Amino acid sequence: MGELANVLVPLAGVAMIVAVIVGPIWIISYFKSRERQRLHDTLRLMVEKGQPVSSELLDTLNTGRPRTPPNDMRRGVWLVAIALALGAAGLIGGLTGDGDMVGFLCGLAAFPGFIGLGYVVMAILNRDKPKA
Repeated sequence: MGELANVLVPLAGVAMIVAVIVGPIWIISYFKSRERQRLHDTLRLMVEKGQPVSSELLDTLNTGRPRTPPNDMRRGVWLVAIALALGAAGLIGGLTGDGDMVGFLCGLAAFPGFIGLGYVVMAILNRDKPKA
């Protein structure tokens, strides 16, 4: 049983990681595909019945979603919050005695933190420009 467990545990771990990464991507793409198919069916029925097709509907078909202005502030705040959470996890890990965790997680937190700060700066610089 020991040798079997030595093989199954790593395989199960890899399978779980793959499921966590591939599963949500597959689910999201599946439901987007269903939504897009419904939109195409609606457009086909409109054309068959002779109803006019609005430019907004065609724009939604071309892009897959209605056009909305970029929301840089929201993205930036989320990324900064993720960075703060990673930094806090590193500090808490350091308090429990694992000093290596502090540097690693704080360094890892720098990536979403600085990207988030860039988004926040872009939102502040572009707030006076008219939204298209």
